[in-house]
Amino acid sequence: MTIPAHPTDPPRPIRTLLVATMRNEGPYIPEWLAYHRAIGFTDIVICTNDCVDGSPALLDRLQALGLLTHLPHVVEPGDKPQLAAYARAETLPILREADWVMVLDADEFLNIHVGEGRVIDLIRAVPGSTAVLVNWRIFGSSGHRTWSSGFVTERYTRAAPLEHGVNRPYKTLFTRTEAYDCKLLPHQPRFPRPEALRTLRYVDGAGSTLPARYYDESCGDFLQSEPGAVSWRLAQINHYNTRSWEDYIVKHRRGGGLNVDWAREANWPVFDRNEEEDLSIAAKLPAVRASYDKLLMDEGIRTLHERCCRLYATHVGVLARDVTAADCGSGPR
Repeated sequence: MTIPAHPTDPPRPIRTLLVATMRNEGPYIPEWLAYHRAIGFTDIVICTNDCVDGSPALLDRLQALGLLTHLPHVVEPGDKPQLAAYARAETLPILREADWVMVLDADEFLNIHVGEGRVIDLIRAVPGSTAVLVNWRIFGSSGHRTWSSGFVTERYTRAAPLEHGVNRPYKTLFTRTEAYDCKLLPHQPRFPRPEALRTLRYVDGAGSTLPARYYDESCGDFLQSEPGAVSWRLAQINHYNTRSWEDYIVKHRRGGGLNVDWAREANWPVFDRNEEEDLSIAAKLPAVRASYDKLLMDEGIRTLHERCCRLYATHVGVLARDVTAADCGSGPR
């Protein structure tokens, strides 16, 4: 797919932007980056704050090589870290230049099931739409207690069944950024300008047109798919919400990016879903592995990634000592 240019100019390829906020995700950044570059995102912005795992230095090296934009962010008192970082990212010129935009977290992978599994294939599958709402598929720990720097996409293959309620939230691939007052938010752009409402068309994971309440702000509640309406026909978000139990205690200590408190012991069984095996992402992994290996051929990236893994292991060790035997009983054995 291309964008028409001046009649005398050749058409240019579309630009697809991926934006993420990350904190203490250093061991997992190369795989996440390699994966999303392999499926066709042309531009990637990663915001960080208050990391103890050395990941900002790794991201700076990746930025120096032209592979992403790293936006370090200082969280001010009272800020919601994610929202403040997204607001800052909205000022970047790349947001105005991008044709399609998506926001994902470090534990989320866009898994496209149409065409060759690339972002452009998903866009082509929904002609005339301005946004695709792609549901989560929640992946559990697959029985892993300890963390590993190995591929998340290979290690965690057990997931929630389609009908489970944890899959109802979605992430949004969208165009027309100028239509919204809030462009970058965790799940979808918000507050479209009144004059833009009639130009918007949202579709779900099956490509079916959704009612206006999904974007016109007439529904004040958190938007997610209706019960029984989740579809992964076109794509899904592989959401590795827990990873291992050790990763999960790191995630809990980090806290949510919206300053919402959550109970580790109560949330673990909700999201540690392992009922079904899902290997649908596997066909993409040889290309991802090749991209990943190429990244680590750079001595700077390799050295900084190894440092991230060492610091992350130290962080895990400190947190694990704070977890009592009773707490561990709620995690996998």
